[in-house]
Amino acid sequence: MENTADIYNQTPHQNYPDPSQQMYEDTNSSFDIVSFLMKFVRYWYLFVICLVIAFILAKLENRKWQPVYKSSALVIIEEGKNNMYGNLNQNLMQGFGVQQGYRNVNNQVIMFSSYDLIAKVVDRLPLTVDCYNKGRFKTNNLYKICPLTIIQNYVSPEAYAYEFTIKDKGGNGFIISYDKDDKRKYIEGKYGIPLQTNLFFITVQKSEFYKPNVGFYFRFINRSDLINNYDSRLAFDFKQEGSSVVEVALTGLVLERDLDFINALCDAFIEDNLARKNEMAVKTINFIDEQLAEISDSVIKSEGRLKSYRIENQIMDVGSFSGQLISQANRVDIENSVFRLKESYLNYLESYLKKNIINESIVAPSSIGVSDPALMQLVAQFNELYEKRNNVGVKNPYYAKYTTQLLTVKNTMLEVLRNMRVAFEIEKKDLAERESLINKRISKLPNQESQMSNYERKFKIHDNYYTFLLQKKAESQIQKASNAPDNIILDRARMVGVTNGGVKNKTLFSYLFIGFLLPLIFILLKSFLNNKVFDNKDIEKVTSYPYLGAVRHTNVDDPVAVQKNPRSGFAESYRVIRTRVEFLVQRQSPITLLVTSTESGDGKTAFSLNMAGMYALTGRKTIIVDLDLRKPSVGARMGITKTQLGISNYLIGQVETLDEIIIKDTKYKFDVLLGGTVPPNPGELIRTEKLTQLYNQLASIYDYIIIDTSPIGLVADAYAIMKFVDATMFLVRSEKTHKVFFKNIIQQLKSDQKKNIYIVLNDVDEKKAGYSNYHEYGRRSYYMKKDEYYSYAKDYFDTSDLDMEDRKKLNKKKNK
Repeated sequence: MENTADIYNQTPHQNYPDPSQQMYEDTNSSFDIVSFLMKFVRYWYLFVICLVIAFILAKLENRKWQPVYKSSALVIIEEGKNNMYGNLNQNLMQGFGVQQGYRNVNNQVIMFSSYDLIAKVVDRLPLTVDCYNKGRFKTNNLYKICPLTIIQNYVSPEAYAYEFTIKDKGGNGFIISYDKDDKRKYIEGKYGIPLQTNLFFITVQKSEFYKPNVGFYFRFINRSDLINNYDSRLAFDFKQEGSSVVEVALTGLVLERDLDFINALCDAFIEDNLARKNEMAVKTINFIDEQLAEISDSVIKSEGRLKSYRIENQIMDVGSFSGQLISQANRVDIENSVFRLKESYLNYLESYLKKNIINESIVAPSSIGVSDPALMQLVAQFNELYEKRNNVGVKNPYYAKYTTQLLTVKNTMLEVLRNMRVAFEIEKKDLAERESLINKRISKLPNQESQMSNYERKFKIHDNYYTFLLQKKAESQIQKASNAPDNIILDRARMVGVTNGGVKNKTLFSYLFIGFLLPLIFILLKSFLNNKVFDNKDIEKVTSYPYLGAVRHTNVDDPVAVQKNPRSGFAESYRVIRTRVEFLVQRQSPITLLVTSTESGDGKTAFSLNMAGMYALTGRKTIIVDLDLRKPSVGARMGITKTQLGISNYLIGQVETLDEIIIKDTKYKFDVLLGGTVPPNPGELIRTEKLTQLYNQLASIYDYIIIDTSPIGLVADAYAIMKFVDATMFLVRSEKTHKVFFKNIIQQLKSDQKKNIYIVLNDVDEKKAGYSNYHEYGRRSYYMKKDEYYSYAKDYFDTSDLDMEDRKKLNKKKNK
């Protein structure tokens, strides 16, 4: 031992091999996927908790799910059907069928979805009162199963904003309540008796679904809102490309209501189509009825005069000559009747055109017997333009175009009418001359026969004209009865599917994805935003100084836990560091270690005590020196409560020899040199020559010297001591040491060209950091029986750390 000081003096600044340099370079050259994944594995419980919560929330959300039904019907839209009597009297019945514009399939679809048609359906169905029940998660509509029927007579605009509750109160009464101005309002009424309030006039009746004490919610829905709602939800599409089969579809929450609406819409569309086809026939019948009303009185009067004259004069027939004259007169009268009908039509048409009305179609001239080709063509053209204009909106550019064309056709018809008037006047004059000639011949008959012939002739004139009108009316009625709608309902409304059937699964997967994503984001943010050193990867990213090893976290309540549980994994981590130090300095002893850190609280004093305890287990002389003169803590950690003199007292001359301040024979098998009284100038004391003398004396006595010094990140005391030691243990505490502070200190040490500095990661939680298999041998030996440990340890461990008794037993086993 006398040459120990010389050894230390010869090799205090030797640059020992750096076995971690290559490891550091390899680690920084590639991405460690296992380490990255372990960050997430360590927080597996967060994923489990979040996924369970997400699953529960998804189930709760899915309880609110209500199916959205898709209902549809199929309607065949045909181009137009031939009328039963079309071939018999095509010219006569011109204009009675639906116009060309209506026979266009696309136009029919537009008419199918028209606002007016939807409004008709809304007025037919009981849709303006919406009754429903509210559950915890969803609302159930009571369409067709409502226990009470609410008939509305009047609803004020204010009432549409309220949600009403109606409840049966037993007997023949009920109570309606609603919230207004943060107050609950109540209205009482009786079944079957009209209830009048400032909000509504209604009558409430019991339905077949009535039950005592029943209650539900209801709202009044504005008619225009209903129309707009159905208009926005209705969809029309051809079932197959090129076909005229149209699918009318509606999606909604109330299946029965949507089915009724689609069926009613299809019925209204068919009725509207038939009404349009019958429009011209109805107009013709109305025109003939007007003429019949005018002529019927004349027929009755002329018939009465004829009967009276026959009775008075007892004359039943005239002579053959008078009969011939009367026959000729009758033919002239028939021609006069036809002429009068044509003249009436011309008067009607001229009156229509002069009134400047172009908002309705014109009765076809062929239906009245006017067969002028030019007029017939112009009327047909006028009606066709009228229908085309009706198929487009007012804002459509074609609307003005069709209006201009209508005016042109109207002016042309007026010109044609003027020409026809001239021809009619010539024909009328001819008929008048022929009638005058026949009347002169009749006047030569005897007076009674002449008078009789005159009565008969007037009666037949009126009767023939009346019969002619009846015939035309019958023909029009036959045409109207023979008309059939162009469109056919192929399939009545039915449910074809649920549009939101996959929403529940989508909701579940979305919530589970969010439940998985949240802890993922949390872990990534925590990892990226964490400014504390966590594991050796964080250390190797900052410094190229060798990483010596990691010290596990322990819960043993002892300052020197390695001696209390020498077979624990915690003790094994110190053995690993001790072995590596011996490898670095290339000898087992003597060894001097300096322990420092970035800042206080990194565990350097605890590390120094346990490192001294580990060396003491070898049986060699070990001392721990507390050179943290600013804040000495070794004595407090070891339970030395009595004030003791220490290094500071020695350096200022209060103590002459080291024997006075070295504490020997402690229960931990190593000596202790405390810091002593805290001096006012610790930095200057450490740099005195006397400290060098003190160190030389200790080196001549002890095999292992562990020096606990001040944090190098706070003060520079450790700089003055580094020249004495073989290795500097730079402690970094897991989840405590600040990365930036640590990096700055390391950069400072490198710029100062300090050597023999080794990094130790302290207080590592093996569960968090992934060190669960770090000390397999240590854990195995901890649970072995003592004899098994001897056999196992001799192959893997340095037996110098065993106590004398255990070493003797191991040697005996080796001898065997």
